[in-house]
Amino acid sequence: MNSTGKRGSREGLRRVAPKPAMAVSHSVFEFPLPLGETIDFMTPTEKLFVLSHLGIPAIDTSAWTLDLAGLLATSISLRYEDLGDFPQKRLCTVHQCAGNPLDPMTPTRTIANVEWRGVLLRDILERCGVKRSCTHVWAFGADFGQFGIPPHTSPPQEHYVKDLPLDYALNHDVMVVTHLNGEPLPEKHGYPARLVAPGHYGHNSVKWLCRVEAADRRADGYFTTELYNDPASGTEKAKPAWAIAPESIIVSPSHANEFSDPEMTVWGWAWSASGVRCVDITFDGGRSWVSADVAPREQQSWQRFSYRWQIDGSGVYHIGSRATNSEGQSQPLADARNAVHTVRVVCNLRSA
Repeated sequence: MNSTGKRGSREGLRRVAPKPAMAVSHSVFEFPLPLGETIDFMTPTEKLFVLSHLGIPAIDTSAWTLDLAGLLATSISLRYEDLGDFPQKRLCTVHQCAGNPLDPMTPTRTIANVEWRGVLLRDILERCGVKRSCTHVWAFGADFGQFGIPPHTSPPQEHYVKDLPLDYALNHDVMVVTHLNGEPLPEKHGYPARLVAPGHYGHNSVKWLCRVEAADRRADGYFTTELYNDPASGTEKAKPAWAIAPESIIVSPSHANEFSDPEMTVWGWAWSASGVRCVDITFDGGRSWVSADVAPREQQSWQRFSYRWQIDGSGVYHIGSRATNSEGQSQPLADARNAVHTVRVVCNLRSA
């Protein structure tokens, strides 16, 4: 393996798998589920967001392989049917987009909760034998092209490439996934197989997976060095956008609701890579807070929270939710990807 990091060997600029035909040759962004309609615990597949920077490949399963290479005792190439030789796993988990990589601190709250089915990456790596010098695994998607959000345009990329620390890949349920919500992956969600890195933002879950490479460093690709890195607090050094920070959304009431009942249930979803310990609700834009009831976590899914609100009087209320994860980290009020979500509602109580 070339570890010099020179531009000619950058991971996104070298082709390591046959180039597929493209069903869609341009970026695809679909957001079919408004926050106020996020009422189901499991997000229907047809309501799952789609973000593909480099288009959507059309891959023939009969010709597809997943190559395992790099710092391994044995390099292997798996066909689609070979994935059935490994133990199968189902995992329900939140799936969240990190947002615009050119504006990473603006919240987008593009979120879903789905069930994946596939095989654990660590089971495959154990069959290969990982060498001691390995520190990271790189995942290559079959998609190719140019990333562009005007006026920004990337150099042409031969692959979408992301990486994960080896410790994370071995000690978490990182999966090579073939099914979504009980059905084979749709083409736009990564068919025939994709990586899923539960607890990490969605850009780390590489679609149309064609290669996993064991390496002694982080990948030097465009989507790891130029995009999806956040400024570290108090310094100019960037850090990768990996673990999902604590976050929550209010589903009901939704923004601009008007109501006249003297009490109502405020509810929504909260999530974090490490799970949510508590959720607090504000009705005055963050000046004061009350504690909501929070449901236990199921696998790595989001958690429902609710609060029975006894309304003091008519007026305009700014209702926000603040999640705190199991490590004690809480959502900031503003200026962050996971800033507190607030809805503005109007209450006109009925006269007695």
